[in-house]
Amino acid sequence: MPKVDINGIKLNYEVTGDGEPIILLTGFAGAMAFWNGMLPLLTDYKVITMDNRGAGMTEYKGQFDTDDMADDVIALMDHLGIFKAHLLGWSMGTTIAHRIVLRYPERISSLTFVSPYTKRPARSSYVMNAAIRAVKEGADFDVFSTILNSFCFGETTFTTREKKGHVLKLPAPMSIYGIEDQMKVVDSYDGRSMIKDIPFPTLVIHGDEDVMVPPWIGQKIAENIRGSKFIMIPEAGHIVPPKAYISFFRDHIAKK
Repeated sequence: MPKVDINGIKLNYEVTGDGEPIILLTGFAGAMAFWNGMLPLLTDYKVITMDNRGAGMTEYKGQFDTDDMADDVIALMDHLGIFKAHLLGWSMGTTIAHRIVLRYPERISSLTFVSPYTKRPARSSYVMNAAIRAVKEGADFDVFSTILNSFCFGETTFTTREKKGHVLKLPAPMSIYGIEDQMKVVDSYDGRSMIKDIPFPTLVIHGDEDVMVPPWIGQKIAENIRGSKFIMIPEAGHIVPPKAYISFFRDHIAKK
């Protein structure tokens, strides 16, 4: 996977396939491997994935904010010679996408939000910050990963795996300091007053078992963007399986 020097960082990214470009933006504590299940469903498109600052193999120094991560996306598009692309963000990735659309609307072909928020829920922040603090104070990284999993997957996932005797796989360890830097960005972001300024219809996807971000938040976001469509995915948590919404996504981008 290549790295490119942009905006004072070494951004880790990958391009797969050929065709109309799609950029997939992952969320808090997620590396681009998060999209491995999506890539086989979009082989007729050029799909760009990347590690945001604070996650995966992207190298950075100093604190950053949502606008910095949005500028990283635009700089990567420039590096790849892509003027316009479809944009799909998951969780924190939706806030990055939000800022891109508001600041660079001419660069976006379509917009899709999966498990979005405009201001992180207080309970989720409370728990995630406690998990980060526990690891910094000496707890194993698996403590953070287990708590993150419990907030990202729905009850159906745990029940099904329990019946089969399977344990949910833990996310690969990352730098707890990078995750802490991302958490500071998550905590500081507030796009509630700007959601209505999104200039074109948006596809909004949410799981009905989402604990991290309750589904009513996604529904309210869709209601505040003119012409948008809200899809509730049954038995899905904060992480929504790509196969559950790929048909809606493909229909959405085909209209642009």
